[in-house]
Amino acid sequence: MQKVAVILSVFIPSLLLLFWGFPSKTVVLALRLPELLLSFGFGGSLAAAGGVFQGALKNPLAEPYTLGTAAGAALGAALASVSGFSVELGALFGGLFSVLLIVLSFRVFSDPLSVLLFGVGLTAFFSAAVLFLYALFPVYTLEEALLFTLGYITPIKVSLSLLLFTVSLIFLVLLTVRSRSLDLISLGDETAFFSGVDPKRERFLLLTISSVPVSLFVACCGVIGFVGIVVPHAVRFLGYRTGKFLLPVSFLLGGGALTLSQWLARTLLYPTVLPAGVVTALLGVPLFLYILWRYTGVRG
Repeated sequence: MQKVAVILSVFIPSLLLLFWGFPSKTVVLALRLPELLLSFGFGGSLAAAGGVFQGALKNPLAEPYTLGTAAGAALGAALASVSGFSVELGALFGGLFSVLLIVLSFRVFSDPLSVLLFGVGLTAFFSAAVLFLYALFPVYTLEEALLFTLGYITPIKVSLSLLLFTVSLIFLVLLTVRSRSLDLISLGDETAFFSGVDPKRERFLLLTISSVPVSLFVACCGVIGFVGIVVPHAVRFLGYRTGKFLLPVSFLLGGGALTLSQWLARTLLYPTVLPAGVVTALLGVPLFLYILWRYTGVRG
């Protein structure tokens, strides 16, 4: 039953996004296919990264969005665009710099709640800095900057979208190979250490690996939240709890979730196209609040 749910969550959104409205072959290949590759690759990367962040930092609410990695990548991309450098490299450096700050905060605070609040502060600061930067150096309009911070997926060249999708698969494989380390770290640093794993090194390595594809997608699509929180918990609910199953299944469900969100963004208020990040927020915030309620012991 779980496998059927995963398969349906992948194929149904993909078919809807590709063929809704019975488009011509040219539209499918030039517009819909790149949009599908971006949506699926980005959503899958966010979900897999969320599973890594939650396990490595031992925090059920951790993900690239809440901890500032996505916003850091957005700021790096914005700095690169106004400076004339590669936007992708700027996003990569911004995302990795955020990871470094999160790892340092984890070592300083050693408290999941404090690290989460630190990440929320980073997200707010970096997002404000992006808007300030675009207002100060109007390479793009403030409307474009706002759409960027909300996650607006637009079709790009098929070759580039395929390259990004391939990168997301490569880093998924790297994470799955190191899934045993993630499982041990999630049980505690002492358990990991006495099992032959250096928890500090592995934590930094896992967070870095998971943040690379997210940062690259942010450079093209902007910041999208809540996929990285909700999807890994849904996967655990389906019974996939160890890393070697959690990460690939999260990738598939996350890809399907963002693909469905992108289809809804295109069809809900047609011909107006909403940012995909708005749809994920509308769908994800109630689930986020439920997860928050569940893990703060409100149930008694």
